[in-house]
Amino acid sequence: MTSIYKDGFVKNVFQQLDTESSLCVLGLCLASNDIVLNYEQINNNRHDENTFYFATTLSTLREVAKIVMKIDQFMLKTHFSQDTRKLLEYLKEDLLPFQDDSLTKGTLKPLRDHIFHYDFTESDQQERLTSLLDAIKNESELRVRISSDNNTILRHRYTFADIFRNELMNSWLSKEIVDQISIVAINIVAFTDSLLTDLSQ
Repeated sequence: MTSIYKDGFVKNVFQQLDTESSLCVLGLCLASNDIVLNYEQINNNRHDENTFYFATTLSTLREVAKIVMKIDQFMLKTHFSQDTRKLLEYLKEDLLPFQDDSLTKGTLKPLRDHIFHYDFTESDQQERLTSLLDAIKNESELRVRISSDNNTILRHRYTFADIFRNELMNSWLSKEIVDQISIVAINIVAFTDSLLTDLSQ
């Protein structure tokens, strides 16, 4: 498949930054790339398989929250335009409250912890997991997908496991939270783009 992106070059913005600021910018650029890639994959994959990409976006948002928490400590802030400052304030409003009912602590962290930790016996959500496991146990057969190329070890997709993860994730989500997550993800990309524009001036 041909990429919609064309190779090119931009000004090397790192030449003007100290090490901490440079690493911060690199982290934000990686997060932005991952969010865009996940968004593209969500739109291009089957519904029962795109949950993984949404889950990785949640993990990305949680990691960006840690950067946003300390970004004011970096010399980088001296390069912010008014637009970039405003976008950072939006991110702070959404990501910095770390109390129990916040997006970061109340939703992103538990989802990240439970979606990407595969040892479910260690989970503190045993009642939730048991309920979902009982639904699997009550099925007469388990759903799978098998590639027509029978000569590869990668031929099996365990659809029942994807469904389990999907249901686990949905037990934390509401339409309002999904909308909020989508806005934060877009704001991370917009903030990173605005910051790189500032640094390129």
